[in-house]
Amino acid sequence: MKYALQLLVFLVFVSVGQSQLKPIGWWRDHISMQQIISIDTIQKSIVAASVNGYFSYDVSKNEFQVYSKSNGLTDVNIQVFSKQPLGNKIIIGYENGNLDIITGSNFRNYPDIKLSKILPDKKIHDITWKDQFAFISTNFGIVVLDAYKYEIVGTYFPAKEGAPVEVFQTAVIGNSIYANTAFGIKVAAFSLSKLSDFRNWNAFEIPGKQLLVQSICQWGESLVIQSRDSIFIFDAGTWKLLYASKHPIHRVKAKGSTLFIFETSNGLGSVTYFSAPSAPPQQVASNLFTAVNDCIRDGAGFWMGDQNNGLIKMIFNAPQQVFPNGPSGLSFGQGDFREGRLVAVGGDQRNLTNDKKGNECFVLIDDKWKNYRPATYDYLTKLADFGSAVIEPQTEKIYVGTKGTGLLSIAKDDKFSTVAITANGLQSDRDQAGLCNVASLALDAAANLWMTNPNTSQPLVVKKKDGSWKNFSIPFSVEKNMLHKILVDGQGRKWMTSFNASGLICFDDRNTIDATNDDQWRLFQQGTGRGNLPSSNVLSIAEDQSGNLWVGTDKGIGIIQCGTDLFNNCDATLPVVQLDNFAGLLLSNETINDIKIDAADRKWIASNNGVWLLSADGQKVVHRFTAENSKLLSNHVYSIIIQSNTGEVFFMTSSGISSFRSTATAVVESMKKPIVFPNPVPSGYNGTIGIKDLPLNAWVKITELDGRLVYQTRSLGGQAIWNGRNYKGERVHSGVYLIIVSNQDNSDHVVGKIFFIQ
Repeated sequence: MKYALQLLVFLVFVSVGQSQLKPIGWWRDHISMQQIISIDTIQKSIVAASVNGYFSYDVSKNEFQVYSKSNGLTDVNIQVFSKQPLGNKIIIGYENGNLDIITGSNFRNYPDIKLSKILPDKKIHDITWKDQFAFISTNFGIVVLDAYKYEIVGTYFPAKEGAPVEVFQTAVIGNSIYANTAFGIKVAAFSLSKLSDFRNWNAFEIPGKQLLVQSICQWGESLVIQSRDSIFIFDAGTWKLLYASKHPIHRVKAKGSTLFIFETSNGLGSVTYFSAPSAPPQQVASNLFTAVNDCIRDGAGFWMGDQNNGLIKMIFNAPQQVFPNGPSGLSFGQGDFREGRLVAVGGDQRNLTNDKKGNECFVLIDDKWKNYRPATYDYLTKLADFGSAVIEPQTEKIYVGTKGTGLLSIAKDDKFSTVAITANGLQSDRDQAGLCNVASLALDAAANLWMTNPNTSQPLVVKKKDGSWKNFSIPFSVEKNMLHKILVDGQGRKWMTSFNASGLICFDDRNTIDATNDDQWRLFQQGTGRGNLPSSNVLSIAEDQSGNLWVGTDKGIGIIQCGTDLFNNCDATLPVVQLDNFAGLLLSNETINDIKIDAADRKWIASNNGVWLLSADGQKVVHRFTAENSKLLSNHVYSIIIQSNTGEVFFMTSSGISSFRSTATAVVESMKKPIVFPNPVPSGYNGTIGIKDLPLNAWVKITELDGRLVYQTRSLGGQAIWNGRNYKGERVHSGVYLIIVSNQDNSDHVVGKIFFIQ
């Protein structure tokens, strides 16, 4: 009977379960899988590794499975992805010396090299296999790991006096082991017990030649050496020149019986391969190849791993890109979320370098990323870095501020347009004629688009809703008028930071953009009577739900709570925060890169040392996320975007985008049936249950069907949370429970249901 009941419940809720919201506290990574460093095969799948994760692609099912820090890996900045040739073990080596060993679906971390005190730099360069032993080439020597016993069996230093030496690759051929070191190639008789004696390692040279060796590899029973644009082979005791390229060679690799030579020229890549030492060279090329890092043969075709264009399938010279959905690059700039769309930009907003390294825009719609990048849209190739973006609610047009090429707009139908130097609007950079910098963007309540136009005579500019433009001079001495970030607060006032630590500027046009005789200005800087900011180097600004301005600097946070006295002598306050048993000025030693306010009026803080979530009053730390204590990809967090309808918080880091499902969502204006997740609650689930789509300060009661109260709480913004336990701390029994939601004055209520399975 119990089994039948559970089956019935499963059938009733199966459609709900398939579209369930992800649980509260859930992390996920949004990383590019278009910079492939290594590829291989496991059973029927192609496996491709990028810098911060890898994916498997089931060719027959056309399905992807992505693995990164949020779901198995322990670190970022992958240097080596190595699969055991005659087995299915995978070892991932990270830049900091950390290792992950993967067997099927089992992930095991091996941090011994990372934690060792041998040398501070433990970068891993390469991994070579000999049976169950992995020979790991590092910045200090060779580490041999038994991948089955998960233990180190030896550490070798093939250098004079046994000193630490940088080893780039190793090759085990027959009874010999070769090591490509910073002092040339070393060779020794293969014996795990004797290799620790540096005197057993000898120099290995090509007779009559002095070569600068870039890399070595094993090809069958032969040793292959790359020296600049030439490939030499040592076979049966004889040296010969195998191949001399007309183009730069950046890598040589052997896969099975095939030797691959990866070349680049004028931004295009090609692959030359040999099926045997006596066979003639053959070449594979495509306009999609920029710098191919790895290749495997698949019958009559090839799989290529490209540095910029992902995994490429080549069948009969017809290239096809294959990689999972995600943003195509990193995001360092200022993004936005409105109308169900999240937009992030690839440019670095911290400076005005005017290059084309970040002229990309990434848009998340219905949980899928759409990438606007030069490789896909030719229009973007002429544009410089994208440093900021906003979404116009009425048209859903995306406006992007570029560093050097003015204002870009992207319509819903993917039509692009740009505006640079305009009459009464954007001006040319005073030091670099023809360049038009738009550093930051903000929309006011009337849909006027405000922007900073640094290093011009009138650096504050507005594109009004009617399409006309107006610019403003600032009445303060700011070196080169280098205005940076801009925020429009709830009263329509404009707040602006600067690139050169000149403080925080407030401008109020009194809702009369064209009439300037009633304009008000105020400059906030460090020092009592001058604004009392913790530092004049202001990096971030945010307005909370009480109208207070939170100001992030390179020395912590100040709060401007001036109200109607804003333009008089009101100073910022320097709040004290409680952390554990200690209290002090709010993050006084931290660089505050960004501040965002969630639906519960809590403050999310991005810094160079991770993320803080502060309570609504700023006096308590609710969460403290770092790369070490959480799934955050990196401690260098440049900006934050909150997806208010789901409560998911996105962190733009130096290693990619991380997101965390938080407890606060946007409130609803009128009572509606709440969304409960997970629902049904599976057996053994001990996570947090979310109840969303609630009005402000809603009361939420969980009762049994007969009305007996189980639990009661209030919403955080538009969401309440519950741990699935009653007031005694006991997990509730199987069955259906009522969720009764009342607005804050108890004048209206709705009822939902949740089902528990034991």
